[in-house]
Amino acid sequence: MARRTDLDIVGLIRQDHAEVRSTLTRIATGSAGDRWAMFTRLTDLVIRHEVAEELVVYPALMQLRGGGAVSDSRLADQAEIERLLVALDRQEFDTHEFEVDAARLGLEVLGHLEKEDAQVLPILATKLSSRRRIQLGRRFAEIKHVAPARHVSPGSRLPTGRTIMDRTSVVSTWMRDSAAFAGAAS
Repeated sequence: MARRTDLDIVGLIRQDHAEVRSTLTRIATGSAGDRWAMFTRLTDLVIRHEVAEELVVYPALMQLRGGGAVSDSRLADQAEIERLLVALDRQEFDTHEFEVDAARLGLEVLGHLEKEDAQVLPILATKLSSRRRIQLGRRFAEIKHVAPARHVSPGSRLPTGRTIMDRTSVVSTWMRDSAAFAGAAS
């Protein structure tokens, strides 16, 4: 059973950031199949994390003094990340163009995580009560959980042509709609 402090939103975000960073470091090595599996894992992690932030973290942050400008800036980062995911759809995996744009995506994601660590987490940690951070953490975890997981098994074929856009748009739209519906029902 999870301890109450394990559900603190600040800790959950830090855990996600560590997992994303770890996945990013593993994308650059291994066979094409291994890189594809790690890239797929990365997109799943990023989509789940960003949607949960959009529905839980940023609305709460906007209500806090100084949080509105930080929220706006981080949401702009997220929009750029989504734009890069869509751009990757226009390239075939394991080509030079794909690798260049995937590297650009990785840099954008790392920059976004660093800004959240430096700006968002201190505000949440200092301006929200422990009880409120745990409430937000529970909701954050619930929203991430409703997302369909579509990881690639090591033995699966490499994709050709369009792959990212369909996954990104379908999964993120489904997650937002599901989370919004769940929020309205509670």
